[in-house]
Amino acid sequence: MYIESIKISGFRNIKGSESYRFINKKNLIYGSNGSGKTSIIEAIYVLGFGRSFLSVKKKELLSFDSDRFFIDSSLIRSGLKFNISAVMNNKFSLFLDEEKTTISGIGESFFPLFFSSNDYVQLIASKSNLRRLFDKLIFGVHSFYSDELIQYKKIIKNKSFLLKHNPEKQHLIGWNKLLAEYILNITKRRFGFVKEINDFLKKNYHKGIEVKYSPSTKEFTDDNDFNIGIVNNSLDELLEKEILYKNTLIGSHLDKYEIYLNKRPLRMFSSGEKKLNLLFIYLAYIELFLSVRKEYPVFLIDDYDIAMDESNKAMLMEKYPDMQIIATSVRKNKDFDNIIELKNPR
Repeated sequence: MYIESIKISGFRNIKGSESYRFINKKNLIYGSNGSGKTSIIEAIYVLGFGRSFLSVKKKELLSFDSDRFFIDSSLIRSGLKFNISAVMNNKFSLFLDEEKTTISGIGESFFPLFFSSNDYVQLIASKSNLRRLFDKLIFGVHSFYSDELIQYKKIIKNKSFLLKHNPEKQHLIGWNKLLAEYILNITKRRFGFVKEINDFLKKNYHKGIEVKYSPSTKEFTDDNDFNIGIVNNSLDELLEKEILYKNTLIGSHLDKYEIYLNKRPLRMFSSGEKKLNLLFIYLAYIELFLSVRKEYPVFLIDDYDIAMDESNKAMLMEKYPDMQIIATSVRKNKDFDNIIELKNPR
């Protein structure tokens, strides 16, 4: 898969309407700070996930002089051309070949993998950010995983509301039955993904790097005996305490991930070690993605010169010659096949 072109209007600091063309190799967008480099990367990300990689509301993605934004792209996959577009006009919508679609519908055709110099320390230090990262990675190799998460979040939101405002036990037991199926599926999916990513890490990069996944209760395990009954019992056993605290105490939204290096949490290491080993996880994921989908993701890299060390640059460029990379930088770089210069701030 690769992006052939993108047209952006009303988005971030891109004034008017701008179009950009890419090739199925290594693309660099360079220019001074404030010229719109990251806005282009962010627009591509929105096409894949329906939201920014920053913690902002969709309305905050509008440029100052616009009340709507429009992102339109042409992509190629398996020799076939298709179109993905995103529109924010009072409400947000995604379209695949002009038909309204969902995130999982997009995920079957397009997946942007985003790496930034700015967020690796925060990712590793934050349990919620790390959980969101791995959820996105799982979505890339199991596109309907997003539907499971969306349904789970709706159910847990309803249960949480009842706990605060109308905590009738029998009613809550009914919601627990609905939750149990989604928790079982999500937990098994997360265990399976972590095993796969760890296998690729050990085989291709560093045997000392390991991702560990801890569900919200020790009864949720990665074995054949883990079943819907165990989940139901765990939910119901905590119900009295949840009613007392007026809050959910168990569920997939409370699961944790931790990255270890030589059996020590990666968050305890230097920023250089954090960045390098997080990058190894991304590279192992690219291998996993290729093995599952028989194609590469589109790799987005913000602030390329800061995000990548010299040795990592060479490894990335040489190891994946057939993967489309779209990177940003404040300077020109001869290692890229296609260079887009943003001359004037937009």
